[in-house]
Amino acid sequence: MRENVMKKTLREQIAEILRKKILSGEIKPGERLIEAEISEEYQVSRGPVREALRQIEEEGLVTYLSHKGCVVRELTYEDMQESYLIRSALEMLAVEIYEANLPKEYEDEMEEILKEMEGASSTKDVYSIVELDERFHCCIVEASGCSKLLKMWKMLEGDNAATYLTMSNEVLMPFAVIARNHRWILEALQSHNVSETQRKIREHYMVVPQTLYEKKHNKEKK
Repeated sequence: MRENVMKKTLREQIAEILRKKILSGEIKPGERLIEAEISEEYQVSRGPVREALRQIEEEGLVTYLSHKGCVVRELTYEDMQESYLIRSALEMLAVEIYEANLPKEYEDEMEEILKEMEGASSTKDVYSIVELDERFHCCIVEASGCSKLLKMWKMLEGDNAATYLTMSNEVLMPFAVIARNHRWILEALQSHNVSETQRKIREHYMVVPQTLYEKKHNKEKK
C-alpha cells in the first residue's frame, strides 16, 4: 500500500478533529462552529482554527451564513445529484484513459480498502467509511496518471462527505451493502471492460440522490 508519512500541521489536525465530529454526528447539520470556542477548547490560537474552518468549508462540510457565521452543511437533493453526476463522469473518463487496465498497485490497495470497509460497516463507523470511500474512488482516478483530472475530482470530496452525513441523518446509510457495492466496481475493472466499469460507476453514484429524492417526495405525499 502506498503511504503518506507527512506530518500534519496544526491546521490539519484541527480540521481533522472537526471533520470527525461532523461525520460522527457529534456536531449536527445547522449547528454553528464558533472560532473563539474552538480555539479555547483546544488551547490553540485563532489563526489555525480559522484556517481549519476555511479548509472544511472548501471540502463542503460547512458553509458561512449571514447572521449565523460558520454552520455545518447538509446537502440538498439537487446539490447531491449535480455533484455525483460530475464526480462519476470524471471517474468514467479516468477508466477510459487507462482502458480499464488498472495497475496492480491500485488493485491491491482497493482490495485492502474493501476489507477495511467491511469492518467499518459492521461497526457503523461513518467517519472511517467516508475516508475509505474517498481512498477507493481516488484510486480509480489517480490510476489515470492525469493530475488535472485528479485535481478536479478532489474538488468534490467535501460534497461526498456531506452526502454520507445526509444519508446517515436520513437513516439511509446502506451499511450492509456498502462494501459489496464497491466490490462490483473493482470486479468490473478486473474484467478490463471499459463500458461495464463505467456503467457500474454511474449506477453506484446515482442511486443515492434518487433514493433521497424518492424519500423526500414520499414524505410530501403523506
